[in-house]
Amino acid sequence: MDMAERTTVKITPDSRDLKNLYKAFREMDEGAKRALKDDVTSISAWSATELQSSYTMNPLPAQAQKVAATIRANKDRLPNVTIGGSKGRFSGGAVSGQVLFGSEFGGPAPFQNGGRRFPDRSPASGRGNEGYGIFKVLKQIQPELTRRWKDAVTRRVTEKWDDNNG
Repeated sequence: MDMAERTTVKITPDSRDLKNLYKAFREMDEGAKRALKDDVTSISAWSATELQSSYTMNPLPAQAQKVAATIRANKDRLPNVTIGGSKGRFSGGAVSGQVLFGSEFGGPAPFQNGGRRFPDRSPASGRGNEGYGIFKVLKQIQPELTRRWKDAVTRRVTEKWDDNNG
């Protein structure tokens, strides 16, 4: 695969903030670790489903739908999804990973070969732009996503604690 076809964005929390939590994860037995990953995968799947519907909010919904179709849940201890990659070819040969940010935040630039243009820039928000769909939905679901994740971690850590001290 040509590296130009793949764009990866990885957002991770500062590990210093999660030091004690990671320590608790390490101390969990394998069954509890698997159960937590299953819980978190379910949360990630819910998030992915919510984000996939975001294309309807975009001024170019056909373009955004092709990008949204690449959203998938990942299996980990922290909820996360993958968006983009080399699927979903557009006219001119571009792939979803190459149009992700243009589709989400807008911009005037077409691809060098004259491929699809993006919607106008989305409204400003803080130090950036608010986005048309994916980032708007993510902001909306963030409180519920956080609550579900905290509940899952609390449940699995409490079970481990109860098993060891019961």
